[in-house]
Amino acid sequence: MLIKKHVPKKLSEIIGQYKGIVKFSRFVKSQKKKAVIIYGEPGIGKTLAIRVFATEQGFELLEIPPSGTRDKKEIISKIGIASQQPSLFGGNKIIMIDELESFGAGNRGVIRALIDVIKKTNYPIVLTSNNPWNSKFKTLRKYCEMIEFDKVDWKDIEQYLAKICKSEKIDVEPVVLKKIAARSQGDVRSAVMDLDVLTTNKSEVKNTDFFDLFREREENIFYAVKMVLKSFDGNVAFEAFNNVKIDSSEFLMWLDQNMHYEYLDPISLKKGYENVALSDKFNNRVLKTQNWSLSYYPNFLVSVGVQQAKTRVTQNISRYMRPELLMKIFSLAAKRRKARGISQQISGKLHASGNALMRDFYPYFNFIIEKNPEMGKELTTYLESE
Repeated sequence: MLIKKHVPKKLSEIIGQYKGIVKFSRFVKSQKKKAVIIYGEPGIGKTLAIRVFATEQGFELLEIPPSGTRDKKEIISKIGIASQQPSLFGGNKIIMIDELESFGAGNRGVIRALIDVIKKTNYPIVLTSNNPWNSKFKTLRKYCEMIEFDKVDWKDIEQYLAKICKSEKIDVEPVVLKKIAARSQGDVRSAVMDLDVLTTNKSEVKNTDFFDLFREREENIFYAVKMVLKSFDGNVAFEAFNNVKIDSSEFLMWLDQNMHYEYLDPISLKKGYENVALSDKFNNRVLKTQNWSLSYYPNFLVSVGVQQAKTRVTQNISRYMRPELLMKIFSLAAKRRKARGISQQISGKLHASGNALMRDFYPYFNFIIEKNPEMGKELTTYLESE
């Protein structure tokens, strides 16, 4: 796979994150605080930068993956001990905890245990996060430096993809690389994976290949929706859903958008939406407990459960719609969560409630950052100071 073959070996090879890497290097050297949260969108190089930095600078790296230590007792016994013991080779050490969001799910006191480890550690602790502004991390943020990794500019991604193609001796039309880069929305990993799919067993890729690939993916989604809403065979529906390679939380939005076109009987529609709601409920439980063995249930409910809710199949030739409105709502909700997190973070500094700041302060704060970055930087520095 290209993603493994062309993984950067040097910090200079990581694209679009020069500022973040410099800040991280300064953190390791100064260690004004004993921990740092590196945050940003998925696929932009947060974890990779830490690994490469450790290799280049001769640090031993103790990496705690998302599926690893997430229990209070294990944190104290495993991370706590590692933060005190010398490196195996007598050198420096970095402890990295990947995906902060999965911390503390279903375990009381786990964040407090992590803070206690940070207070006593002899080595820098690095936490990566897609969005660290959740209120449950409010106290933790006080003990950590915050370093943001930016979305990578699509032009940088385009050049990076061109470099890979040259190395692999694959002739790809420039417009294809431009479209892959733009479609990635700053996610380098996603762009390389798309390129890998397009170039598999090919020495030449044209613009038509790009359209064929992504039309096929969307056609598969429409086909899965059709099999759930039109067929009665549970095996067919479950197989169609599994072949799409999207999670149940995304698929249920497609069903929510289109079910009423097929389920004209009120009872069938009611049962169908009940299964969608149950699937969403199980998804939340999986995320909260991090018990991924439960994933079968939301997958089953959103496919076979919805399919078996109907009493008859309509003879309509339905034109299914993409859940664009729902995606906009989810995007708006994500922005509001970020605004709420920032407002709660600075509430102590401004002696006001998070809700009041979100209503009366955050819109102007956001406007200042957008229109006058220099003033926004000074204001941010003031608000982040102790």
